[in-house]
Amino acid sequence: MFSGIVEEVGTVKSLESKNGLLELTVSSERLINDLNLGSSVSINGCCQTVIEKSKNFFRVQATEETLKKTNFLNLKTGSRVNLESSLKLGETIDGHLVSGHIDTVGKISSVFSSEENTIIEISFSDEYGKYIAPKGSIAVNGVSLTIIESKEAGFKPAFTFTLIPFTRDNTNLGLLKAGDLVNLEIDLISRYVVNYIENKTVNAVKL
Repeated sequence: MFSGIVEEVGTVKSLESKNGLLELTVSSERLINDLNLGSSVSINGCCQTVIEKSKNFFRVQATEETLKKTNFLNLKTGSRVNLESSLKLGETIDGHLVSGHIDTVGKISSVFSSEENTIIEISFSDEYGKYIAPKGSIAVNGVSLTIIESKEAGFKPAFTFTLIPFTRDNTNLGLLKAGDLVNLEIDLISRYVVNYIENKTVNAVKL
């Protein structure tokens, strides 16, 4: 479990396909000290298991299912990725509860900047539109964010959020441009509430 507060932006050192898995080697200067073999680490919001570590890098293996659900296939050597170590009991949650299980990949529709204000619009798959609500939470590349509004971008649902200067400078969201793909994780509470209401409605209809 994570909080959506990025601790470091690492760099992809190498990617290698092995027997249906994608091995990612990521450099790290600070987060590496909190990791051990078997530790969970969030890479662009996706929970991965550390299989190897050294003084300044660690390695994980992404499965076929992970590659289908995330933007990992778009990574290349030199890509900058958001990193967060898993939460420990008793720690403060400054963002929101993030499981590290990516729901879908969104696409940057537009990036609008005016002085220090940046508003980013992301389009995504229709099936997740019911979970998106203004003032609700969402994780984008592992970053805990607040939705400004839900709308449509072309024929797809979309949402917008404000990228504050601190987040711009301390995550890889400041590098985003139109057309880029990002990992999205729906807010856990939103998911449970919507699913509960839907199931309750279906059961009422059956009765």
